[in-house]
Amino acid sequence: MDRRYQVFVSSTFLDLAEERSAVVSALLQLDAIPAGMELFPAADDDAWTLIERVIDASDYYLLVIGGKYGSIDHATELSYTEREFDYAVAAGKPVMAFLHEDPDAIPAGKSEKTEEAQAKLATFRTKVEQLKHVKYWVNADSLQGRVALSFASFTKSYPATGWIRGDVETAAGALSEINDLRKQLDAAKAQLTTARTSPPPGVEDLEQGSDSFVATASAATKTRDETKTSWGSWVWQDWTGAQEVDPTWDELFSAIGPTLLDEAEQMALLNRLNVSLAKGWGAEFRKDVRDQIEATGATVAAFSGTSVKLSTDDFGTVLVQLRALGLIQRSDRKRSISDKGTYWTLTPYGDTHLTTLRARRKGSDAENGFASEETDEDED
Repeated sequence: MDRRYQVFVSSTFLDLAEERSAVVSALLQLDAIPAGMELFPAADDDAWTLIERVIDASDYYLLVIGGKYGSIDHATELSYTEREFDYAVAAGKPVMAFLHEDPDAIPAGKSEKTEEAQAKLATFRTKVEQLKHVKYWVNADSLQGRVALSFASFTKSYPATGWIRGDVETAAGALSEINDLRKQLDAAKAQLTTARTSPPPGVEDLEQGSDSFVATASAATKTRDETKTSWGSWVWQDWTGAQEVDPTWDELFSAIGPTLLDEAEQMALLNRLNVSLAKGWGAEFRKDVRDQIEATGATVAAFSGTSVKLSTDDFGTVLVQLRALGLIQRSDRKRSISDKGTYWTLTPYGDTHLTTLRARRKGSDAENGFASEETDEDED
């Protein structure tokens, strides 16, 4: 990625104008972004706040020391150049320092005239030499060469954040986001595959599959006696009682599953389940009724209206168990406010399991639903 580094250039200004120009030129040729006191007056208190912000935003700090100590900040009794250096060091910025090789050879017009200023400059040079690895220069050309040679190796030794074009960053960010989304999509696909082919964790100890659900259902039927008529019509007798049922959980799910392929209201599920129970255990109840009638010496000509119905509590147990097994779930489809029904639908795993139970294979003659022990059909 095309990354550029911002370099804060710190030095006295008027005496080093040519040298600063050489440094800026070298940095620009290296695709760096120079920043420095040309942007603001050093003696302005508000400008110092700006200087701090620019140093903070810069990747590197470059110091050039010649023959001048520079303007004094009376609050600290330090030159602004030294104050910038101290701030950069405290901020942890990588520092490149370039000191004039022979201060005594600098022309008088570019050197400090007072002993106090000369002493401060000497102290500042010594501090920089002790704190940082420095390089020396004799004129603008040698300084430009030193900067060019040092900068490339310096950026490798002290990697920084740098700046990149906004459009490049956007493209890189988009690629990163696409990669993240792709990973999320792959994870979601894996989860979906698991959800479709495996029951939820923690169901190993629950009744399921071929385990039986034993319940006592209410049963009813009508019988017709051929010897009895009323005004030319057959006379029917009502019979009610209890019938023990023991469907497996797979049989219960297989019975109501097709109703749930889209979604189904709860009472519709109960009705469908009762129809299947009547098919599976109605014949057994009719046999008991036939035995009772024949024990009196009478005969049964026909049965009609046989029903076997689970209680509300047992049906609730069926719903809870199938939900716990990860086969069904409450439907979240939006409906009208006036619709107060409770709706259920298949889970992805329930859909797969139902297909396994109900899809017919070649050569198969097995019945779907509950098996009936005998075919003693009702008369319509």
